[in-house]
Formats: sequence, structure tokens, C-alpha cells
Amino acid sequence: MRVLVSLAAASLVAIIVASPVAARTVRMETVVALGDRSEPSIKQALQEAFETSLRGAVAMGFSRMRVSGARVLPDSVVLATIATDEDEADDDQDLDQGTLRESLRKTM
Repeated sequence: MRVLVSLAAASLVAIIVASPVAARTVRMETVVALGDRSEPSIKQALQEAFETSLRGAVAMGFSRMRVSGARVLPDSVVLATIATDEDEADDDQDLDQGTLRESLRKTM
């Protein structure tokens, strides 16, 4: 009986200690008002939306963020991003405001 109890206790400890850690992922949409529909206004609104999303992701403790889409509406810009703390095998970069800001500039 002692052997059975010891095995059960060891199994329980192994399950608790070796439990997988689930990565957190969140999809965010940031809306910024447009003054007009000129290209500089759209770029400025996208930059502001990106920086707002980045600050939110950092505040929530996420280590990675990527842009999943952007829409220009008649009076606003909507930027969709996905933030995660999951380590990915692809070429995504860790959150670094300078690097991410530079990547955004290259896409505009």
C-alpha cells in the first residue's frame, strides 16, 4: 500500500511540476481619428495607432507584437495587431520601439 501511495504522490508532483505553460495571445484594434484623408495625415494616424498598441502590449507584459491589418475609414484609421508572449520560430522580432517603428516606416 505504501508503494501505491508513493507512486501516486510522485505522479501528482510530476504532473504539477511538468505542466505546460500556455502562451498568452491578444488581438488589439486601435482607432485613431483622422483630421483629413491626406497621405501625411494617414501616416501620422497609423504611427500614433502603432505606438499606442505598442505601449499597450508592453504594459500587458507581452514580448512580441505584429501588425495584422490596417483600414482607413472616412474619419479614422484602424490598426489591428496581435501581441503574444509565445516564442515563435519565425523571424519576428522582440518588442523594441526603435526596431518596430523603423519596420512600420518601411511599410508606408
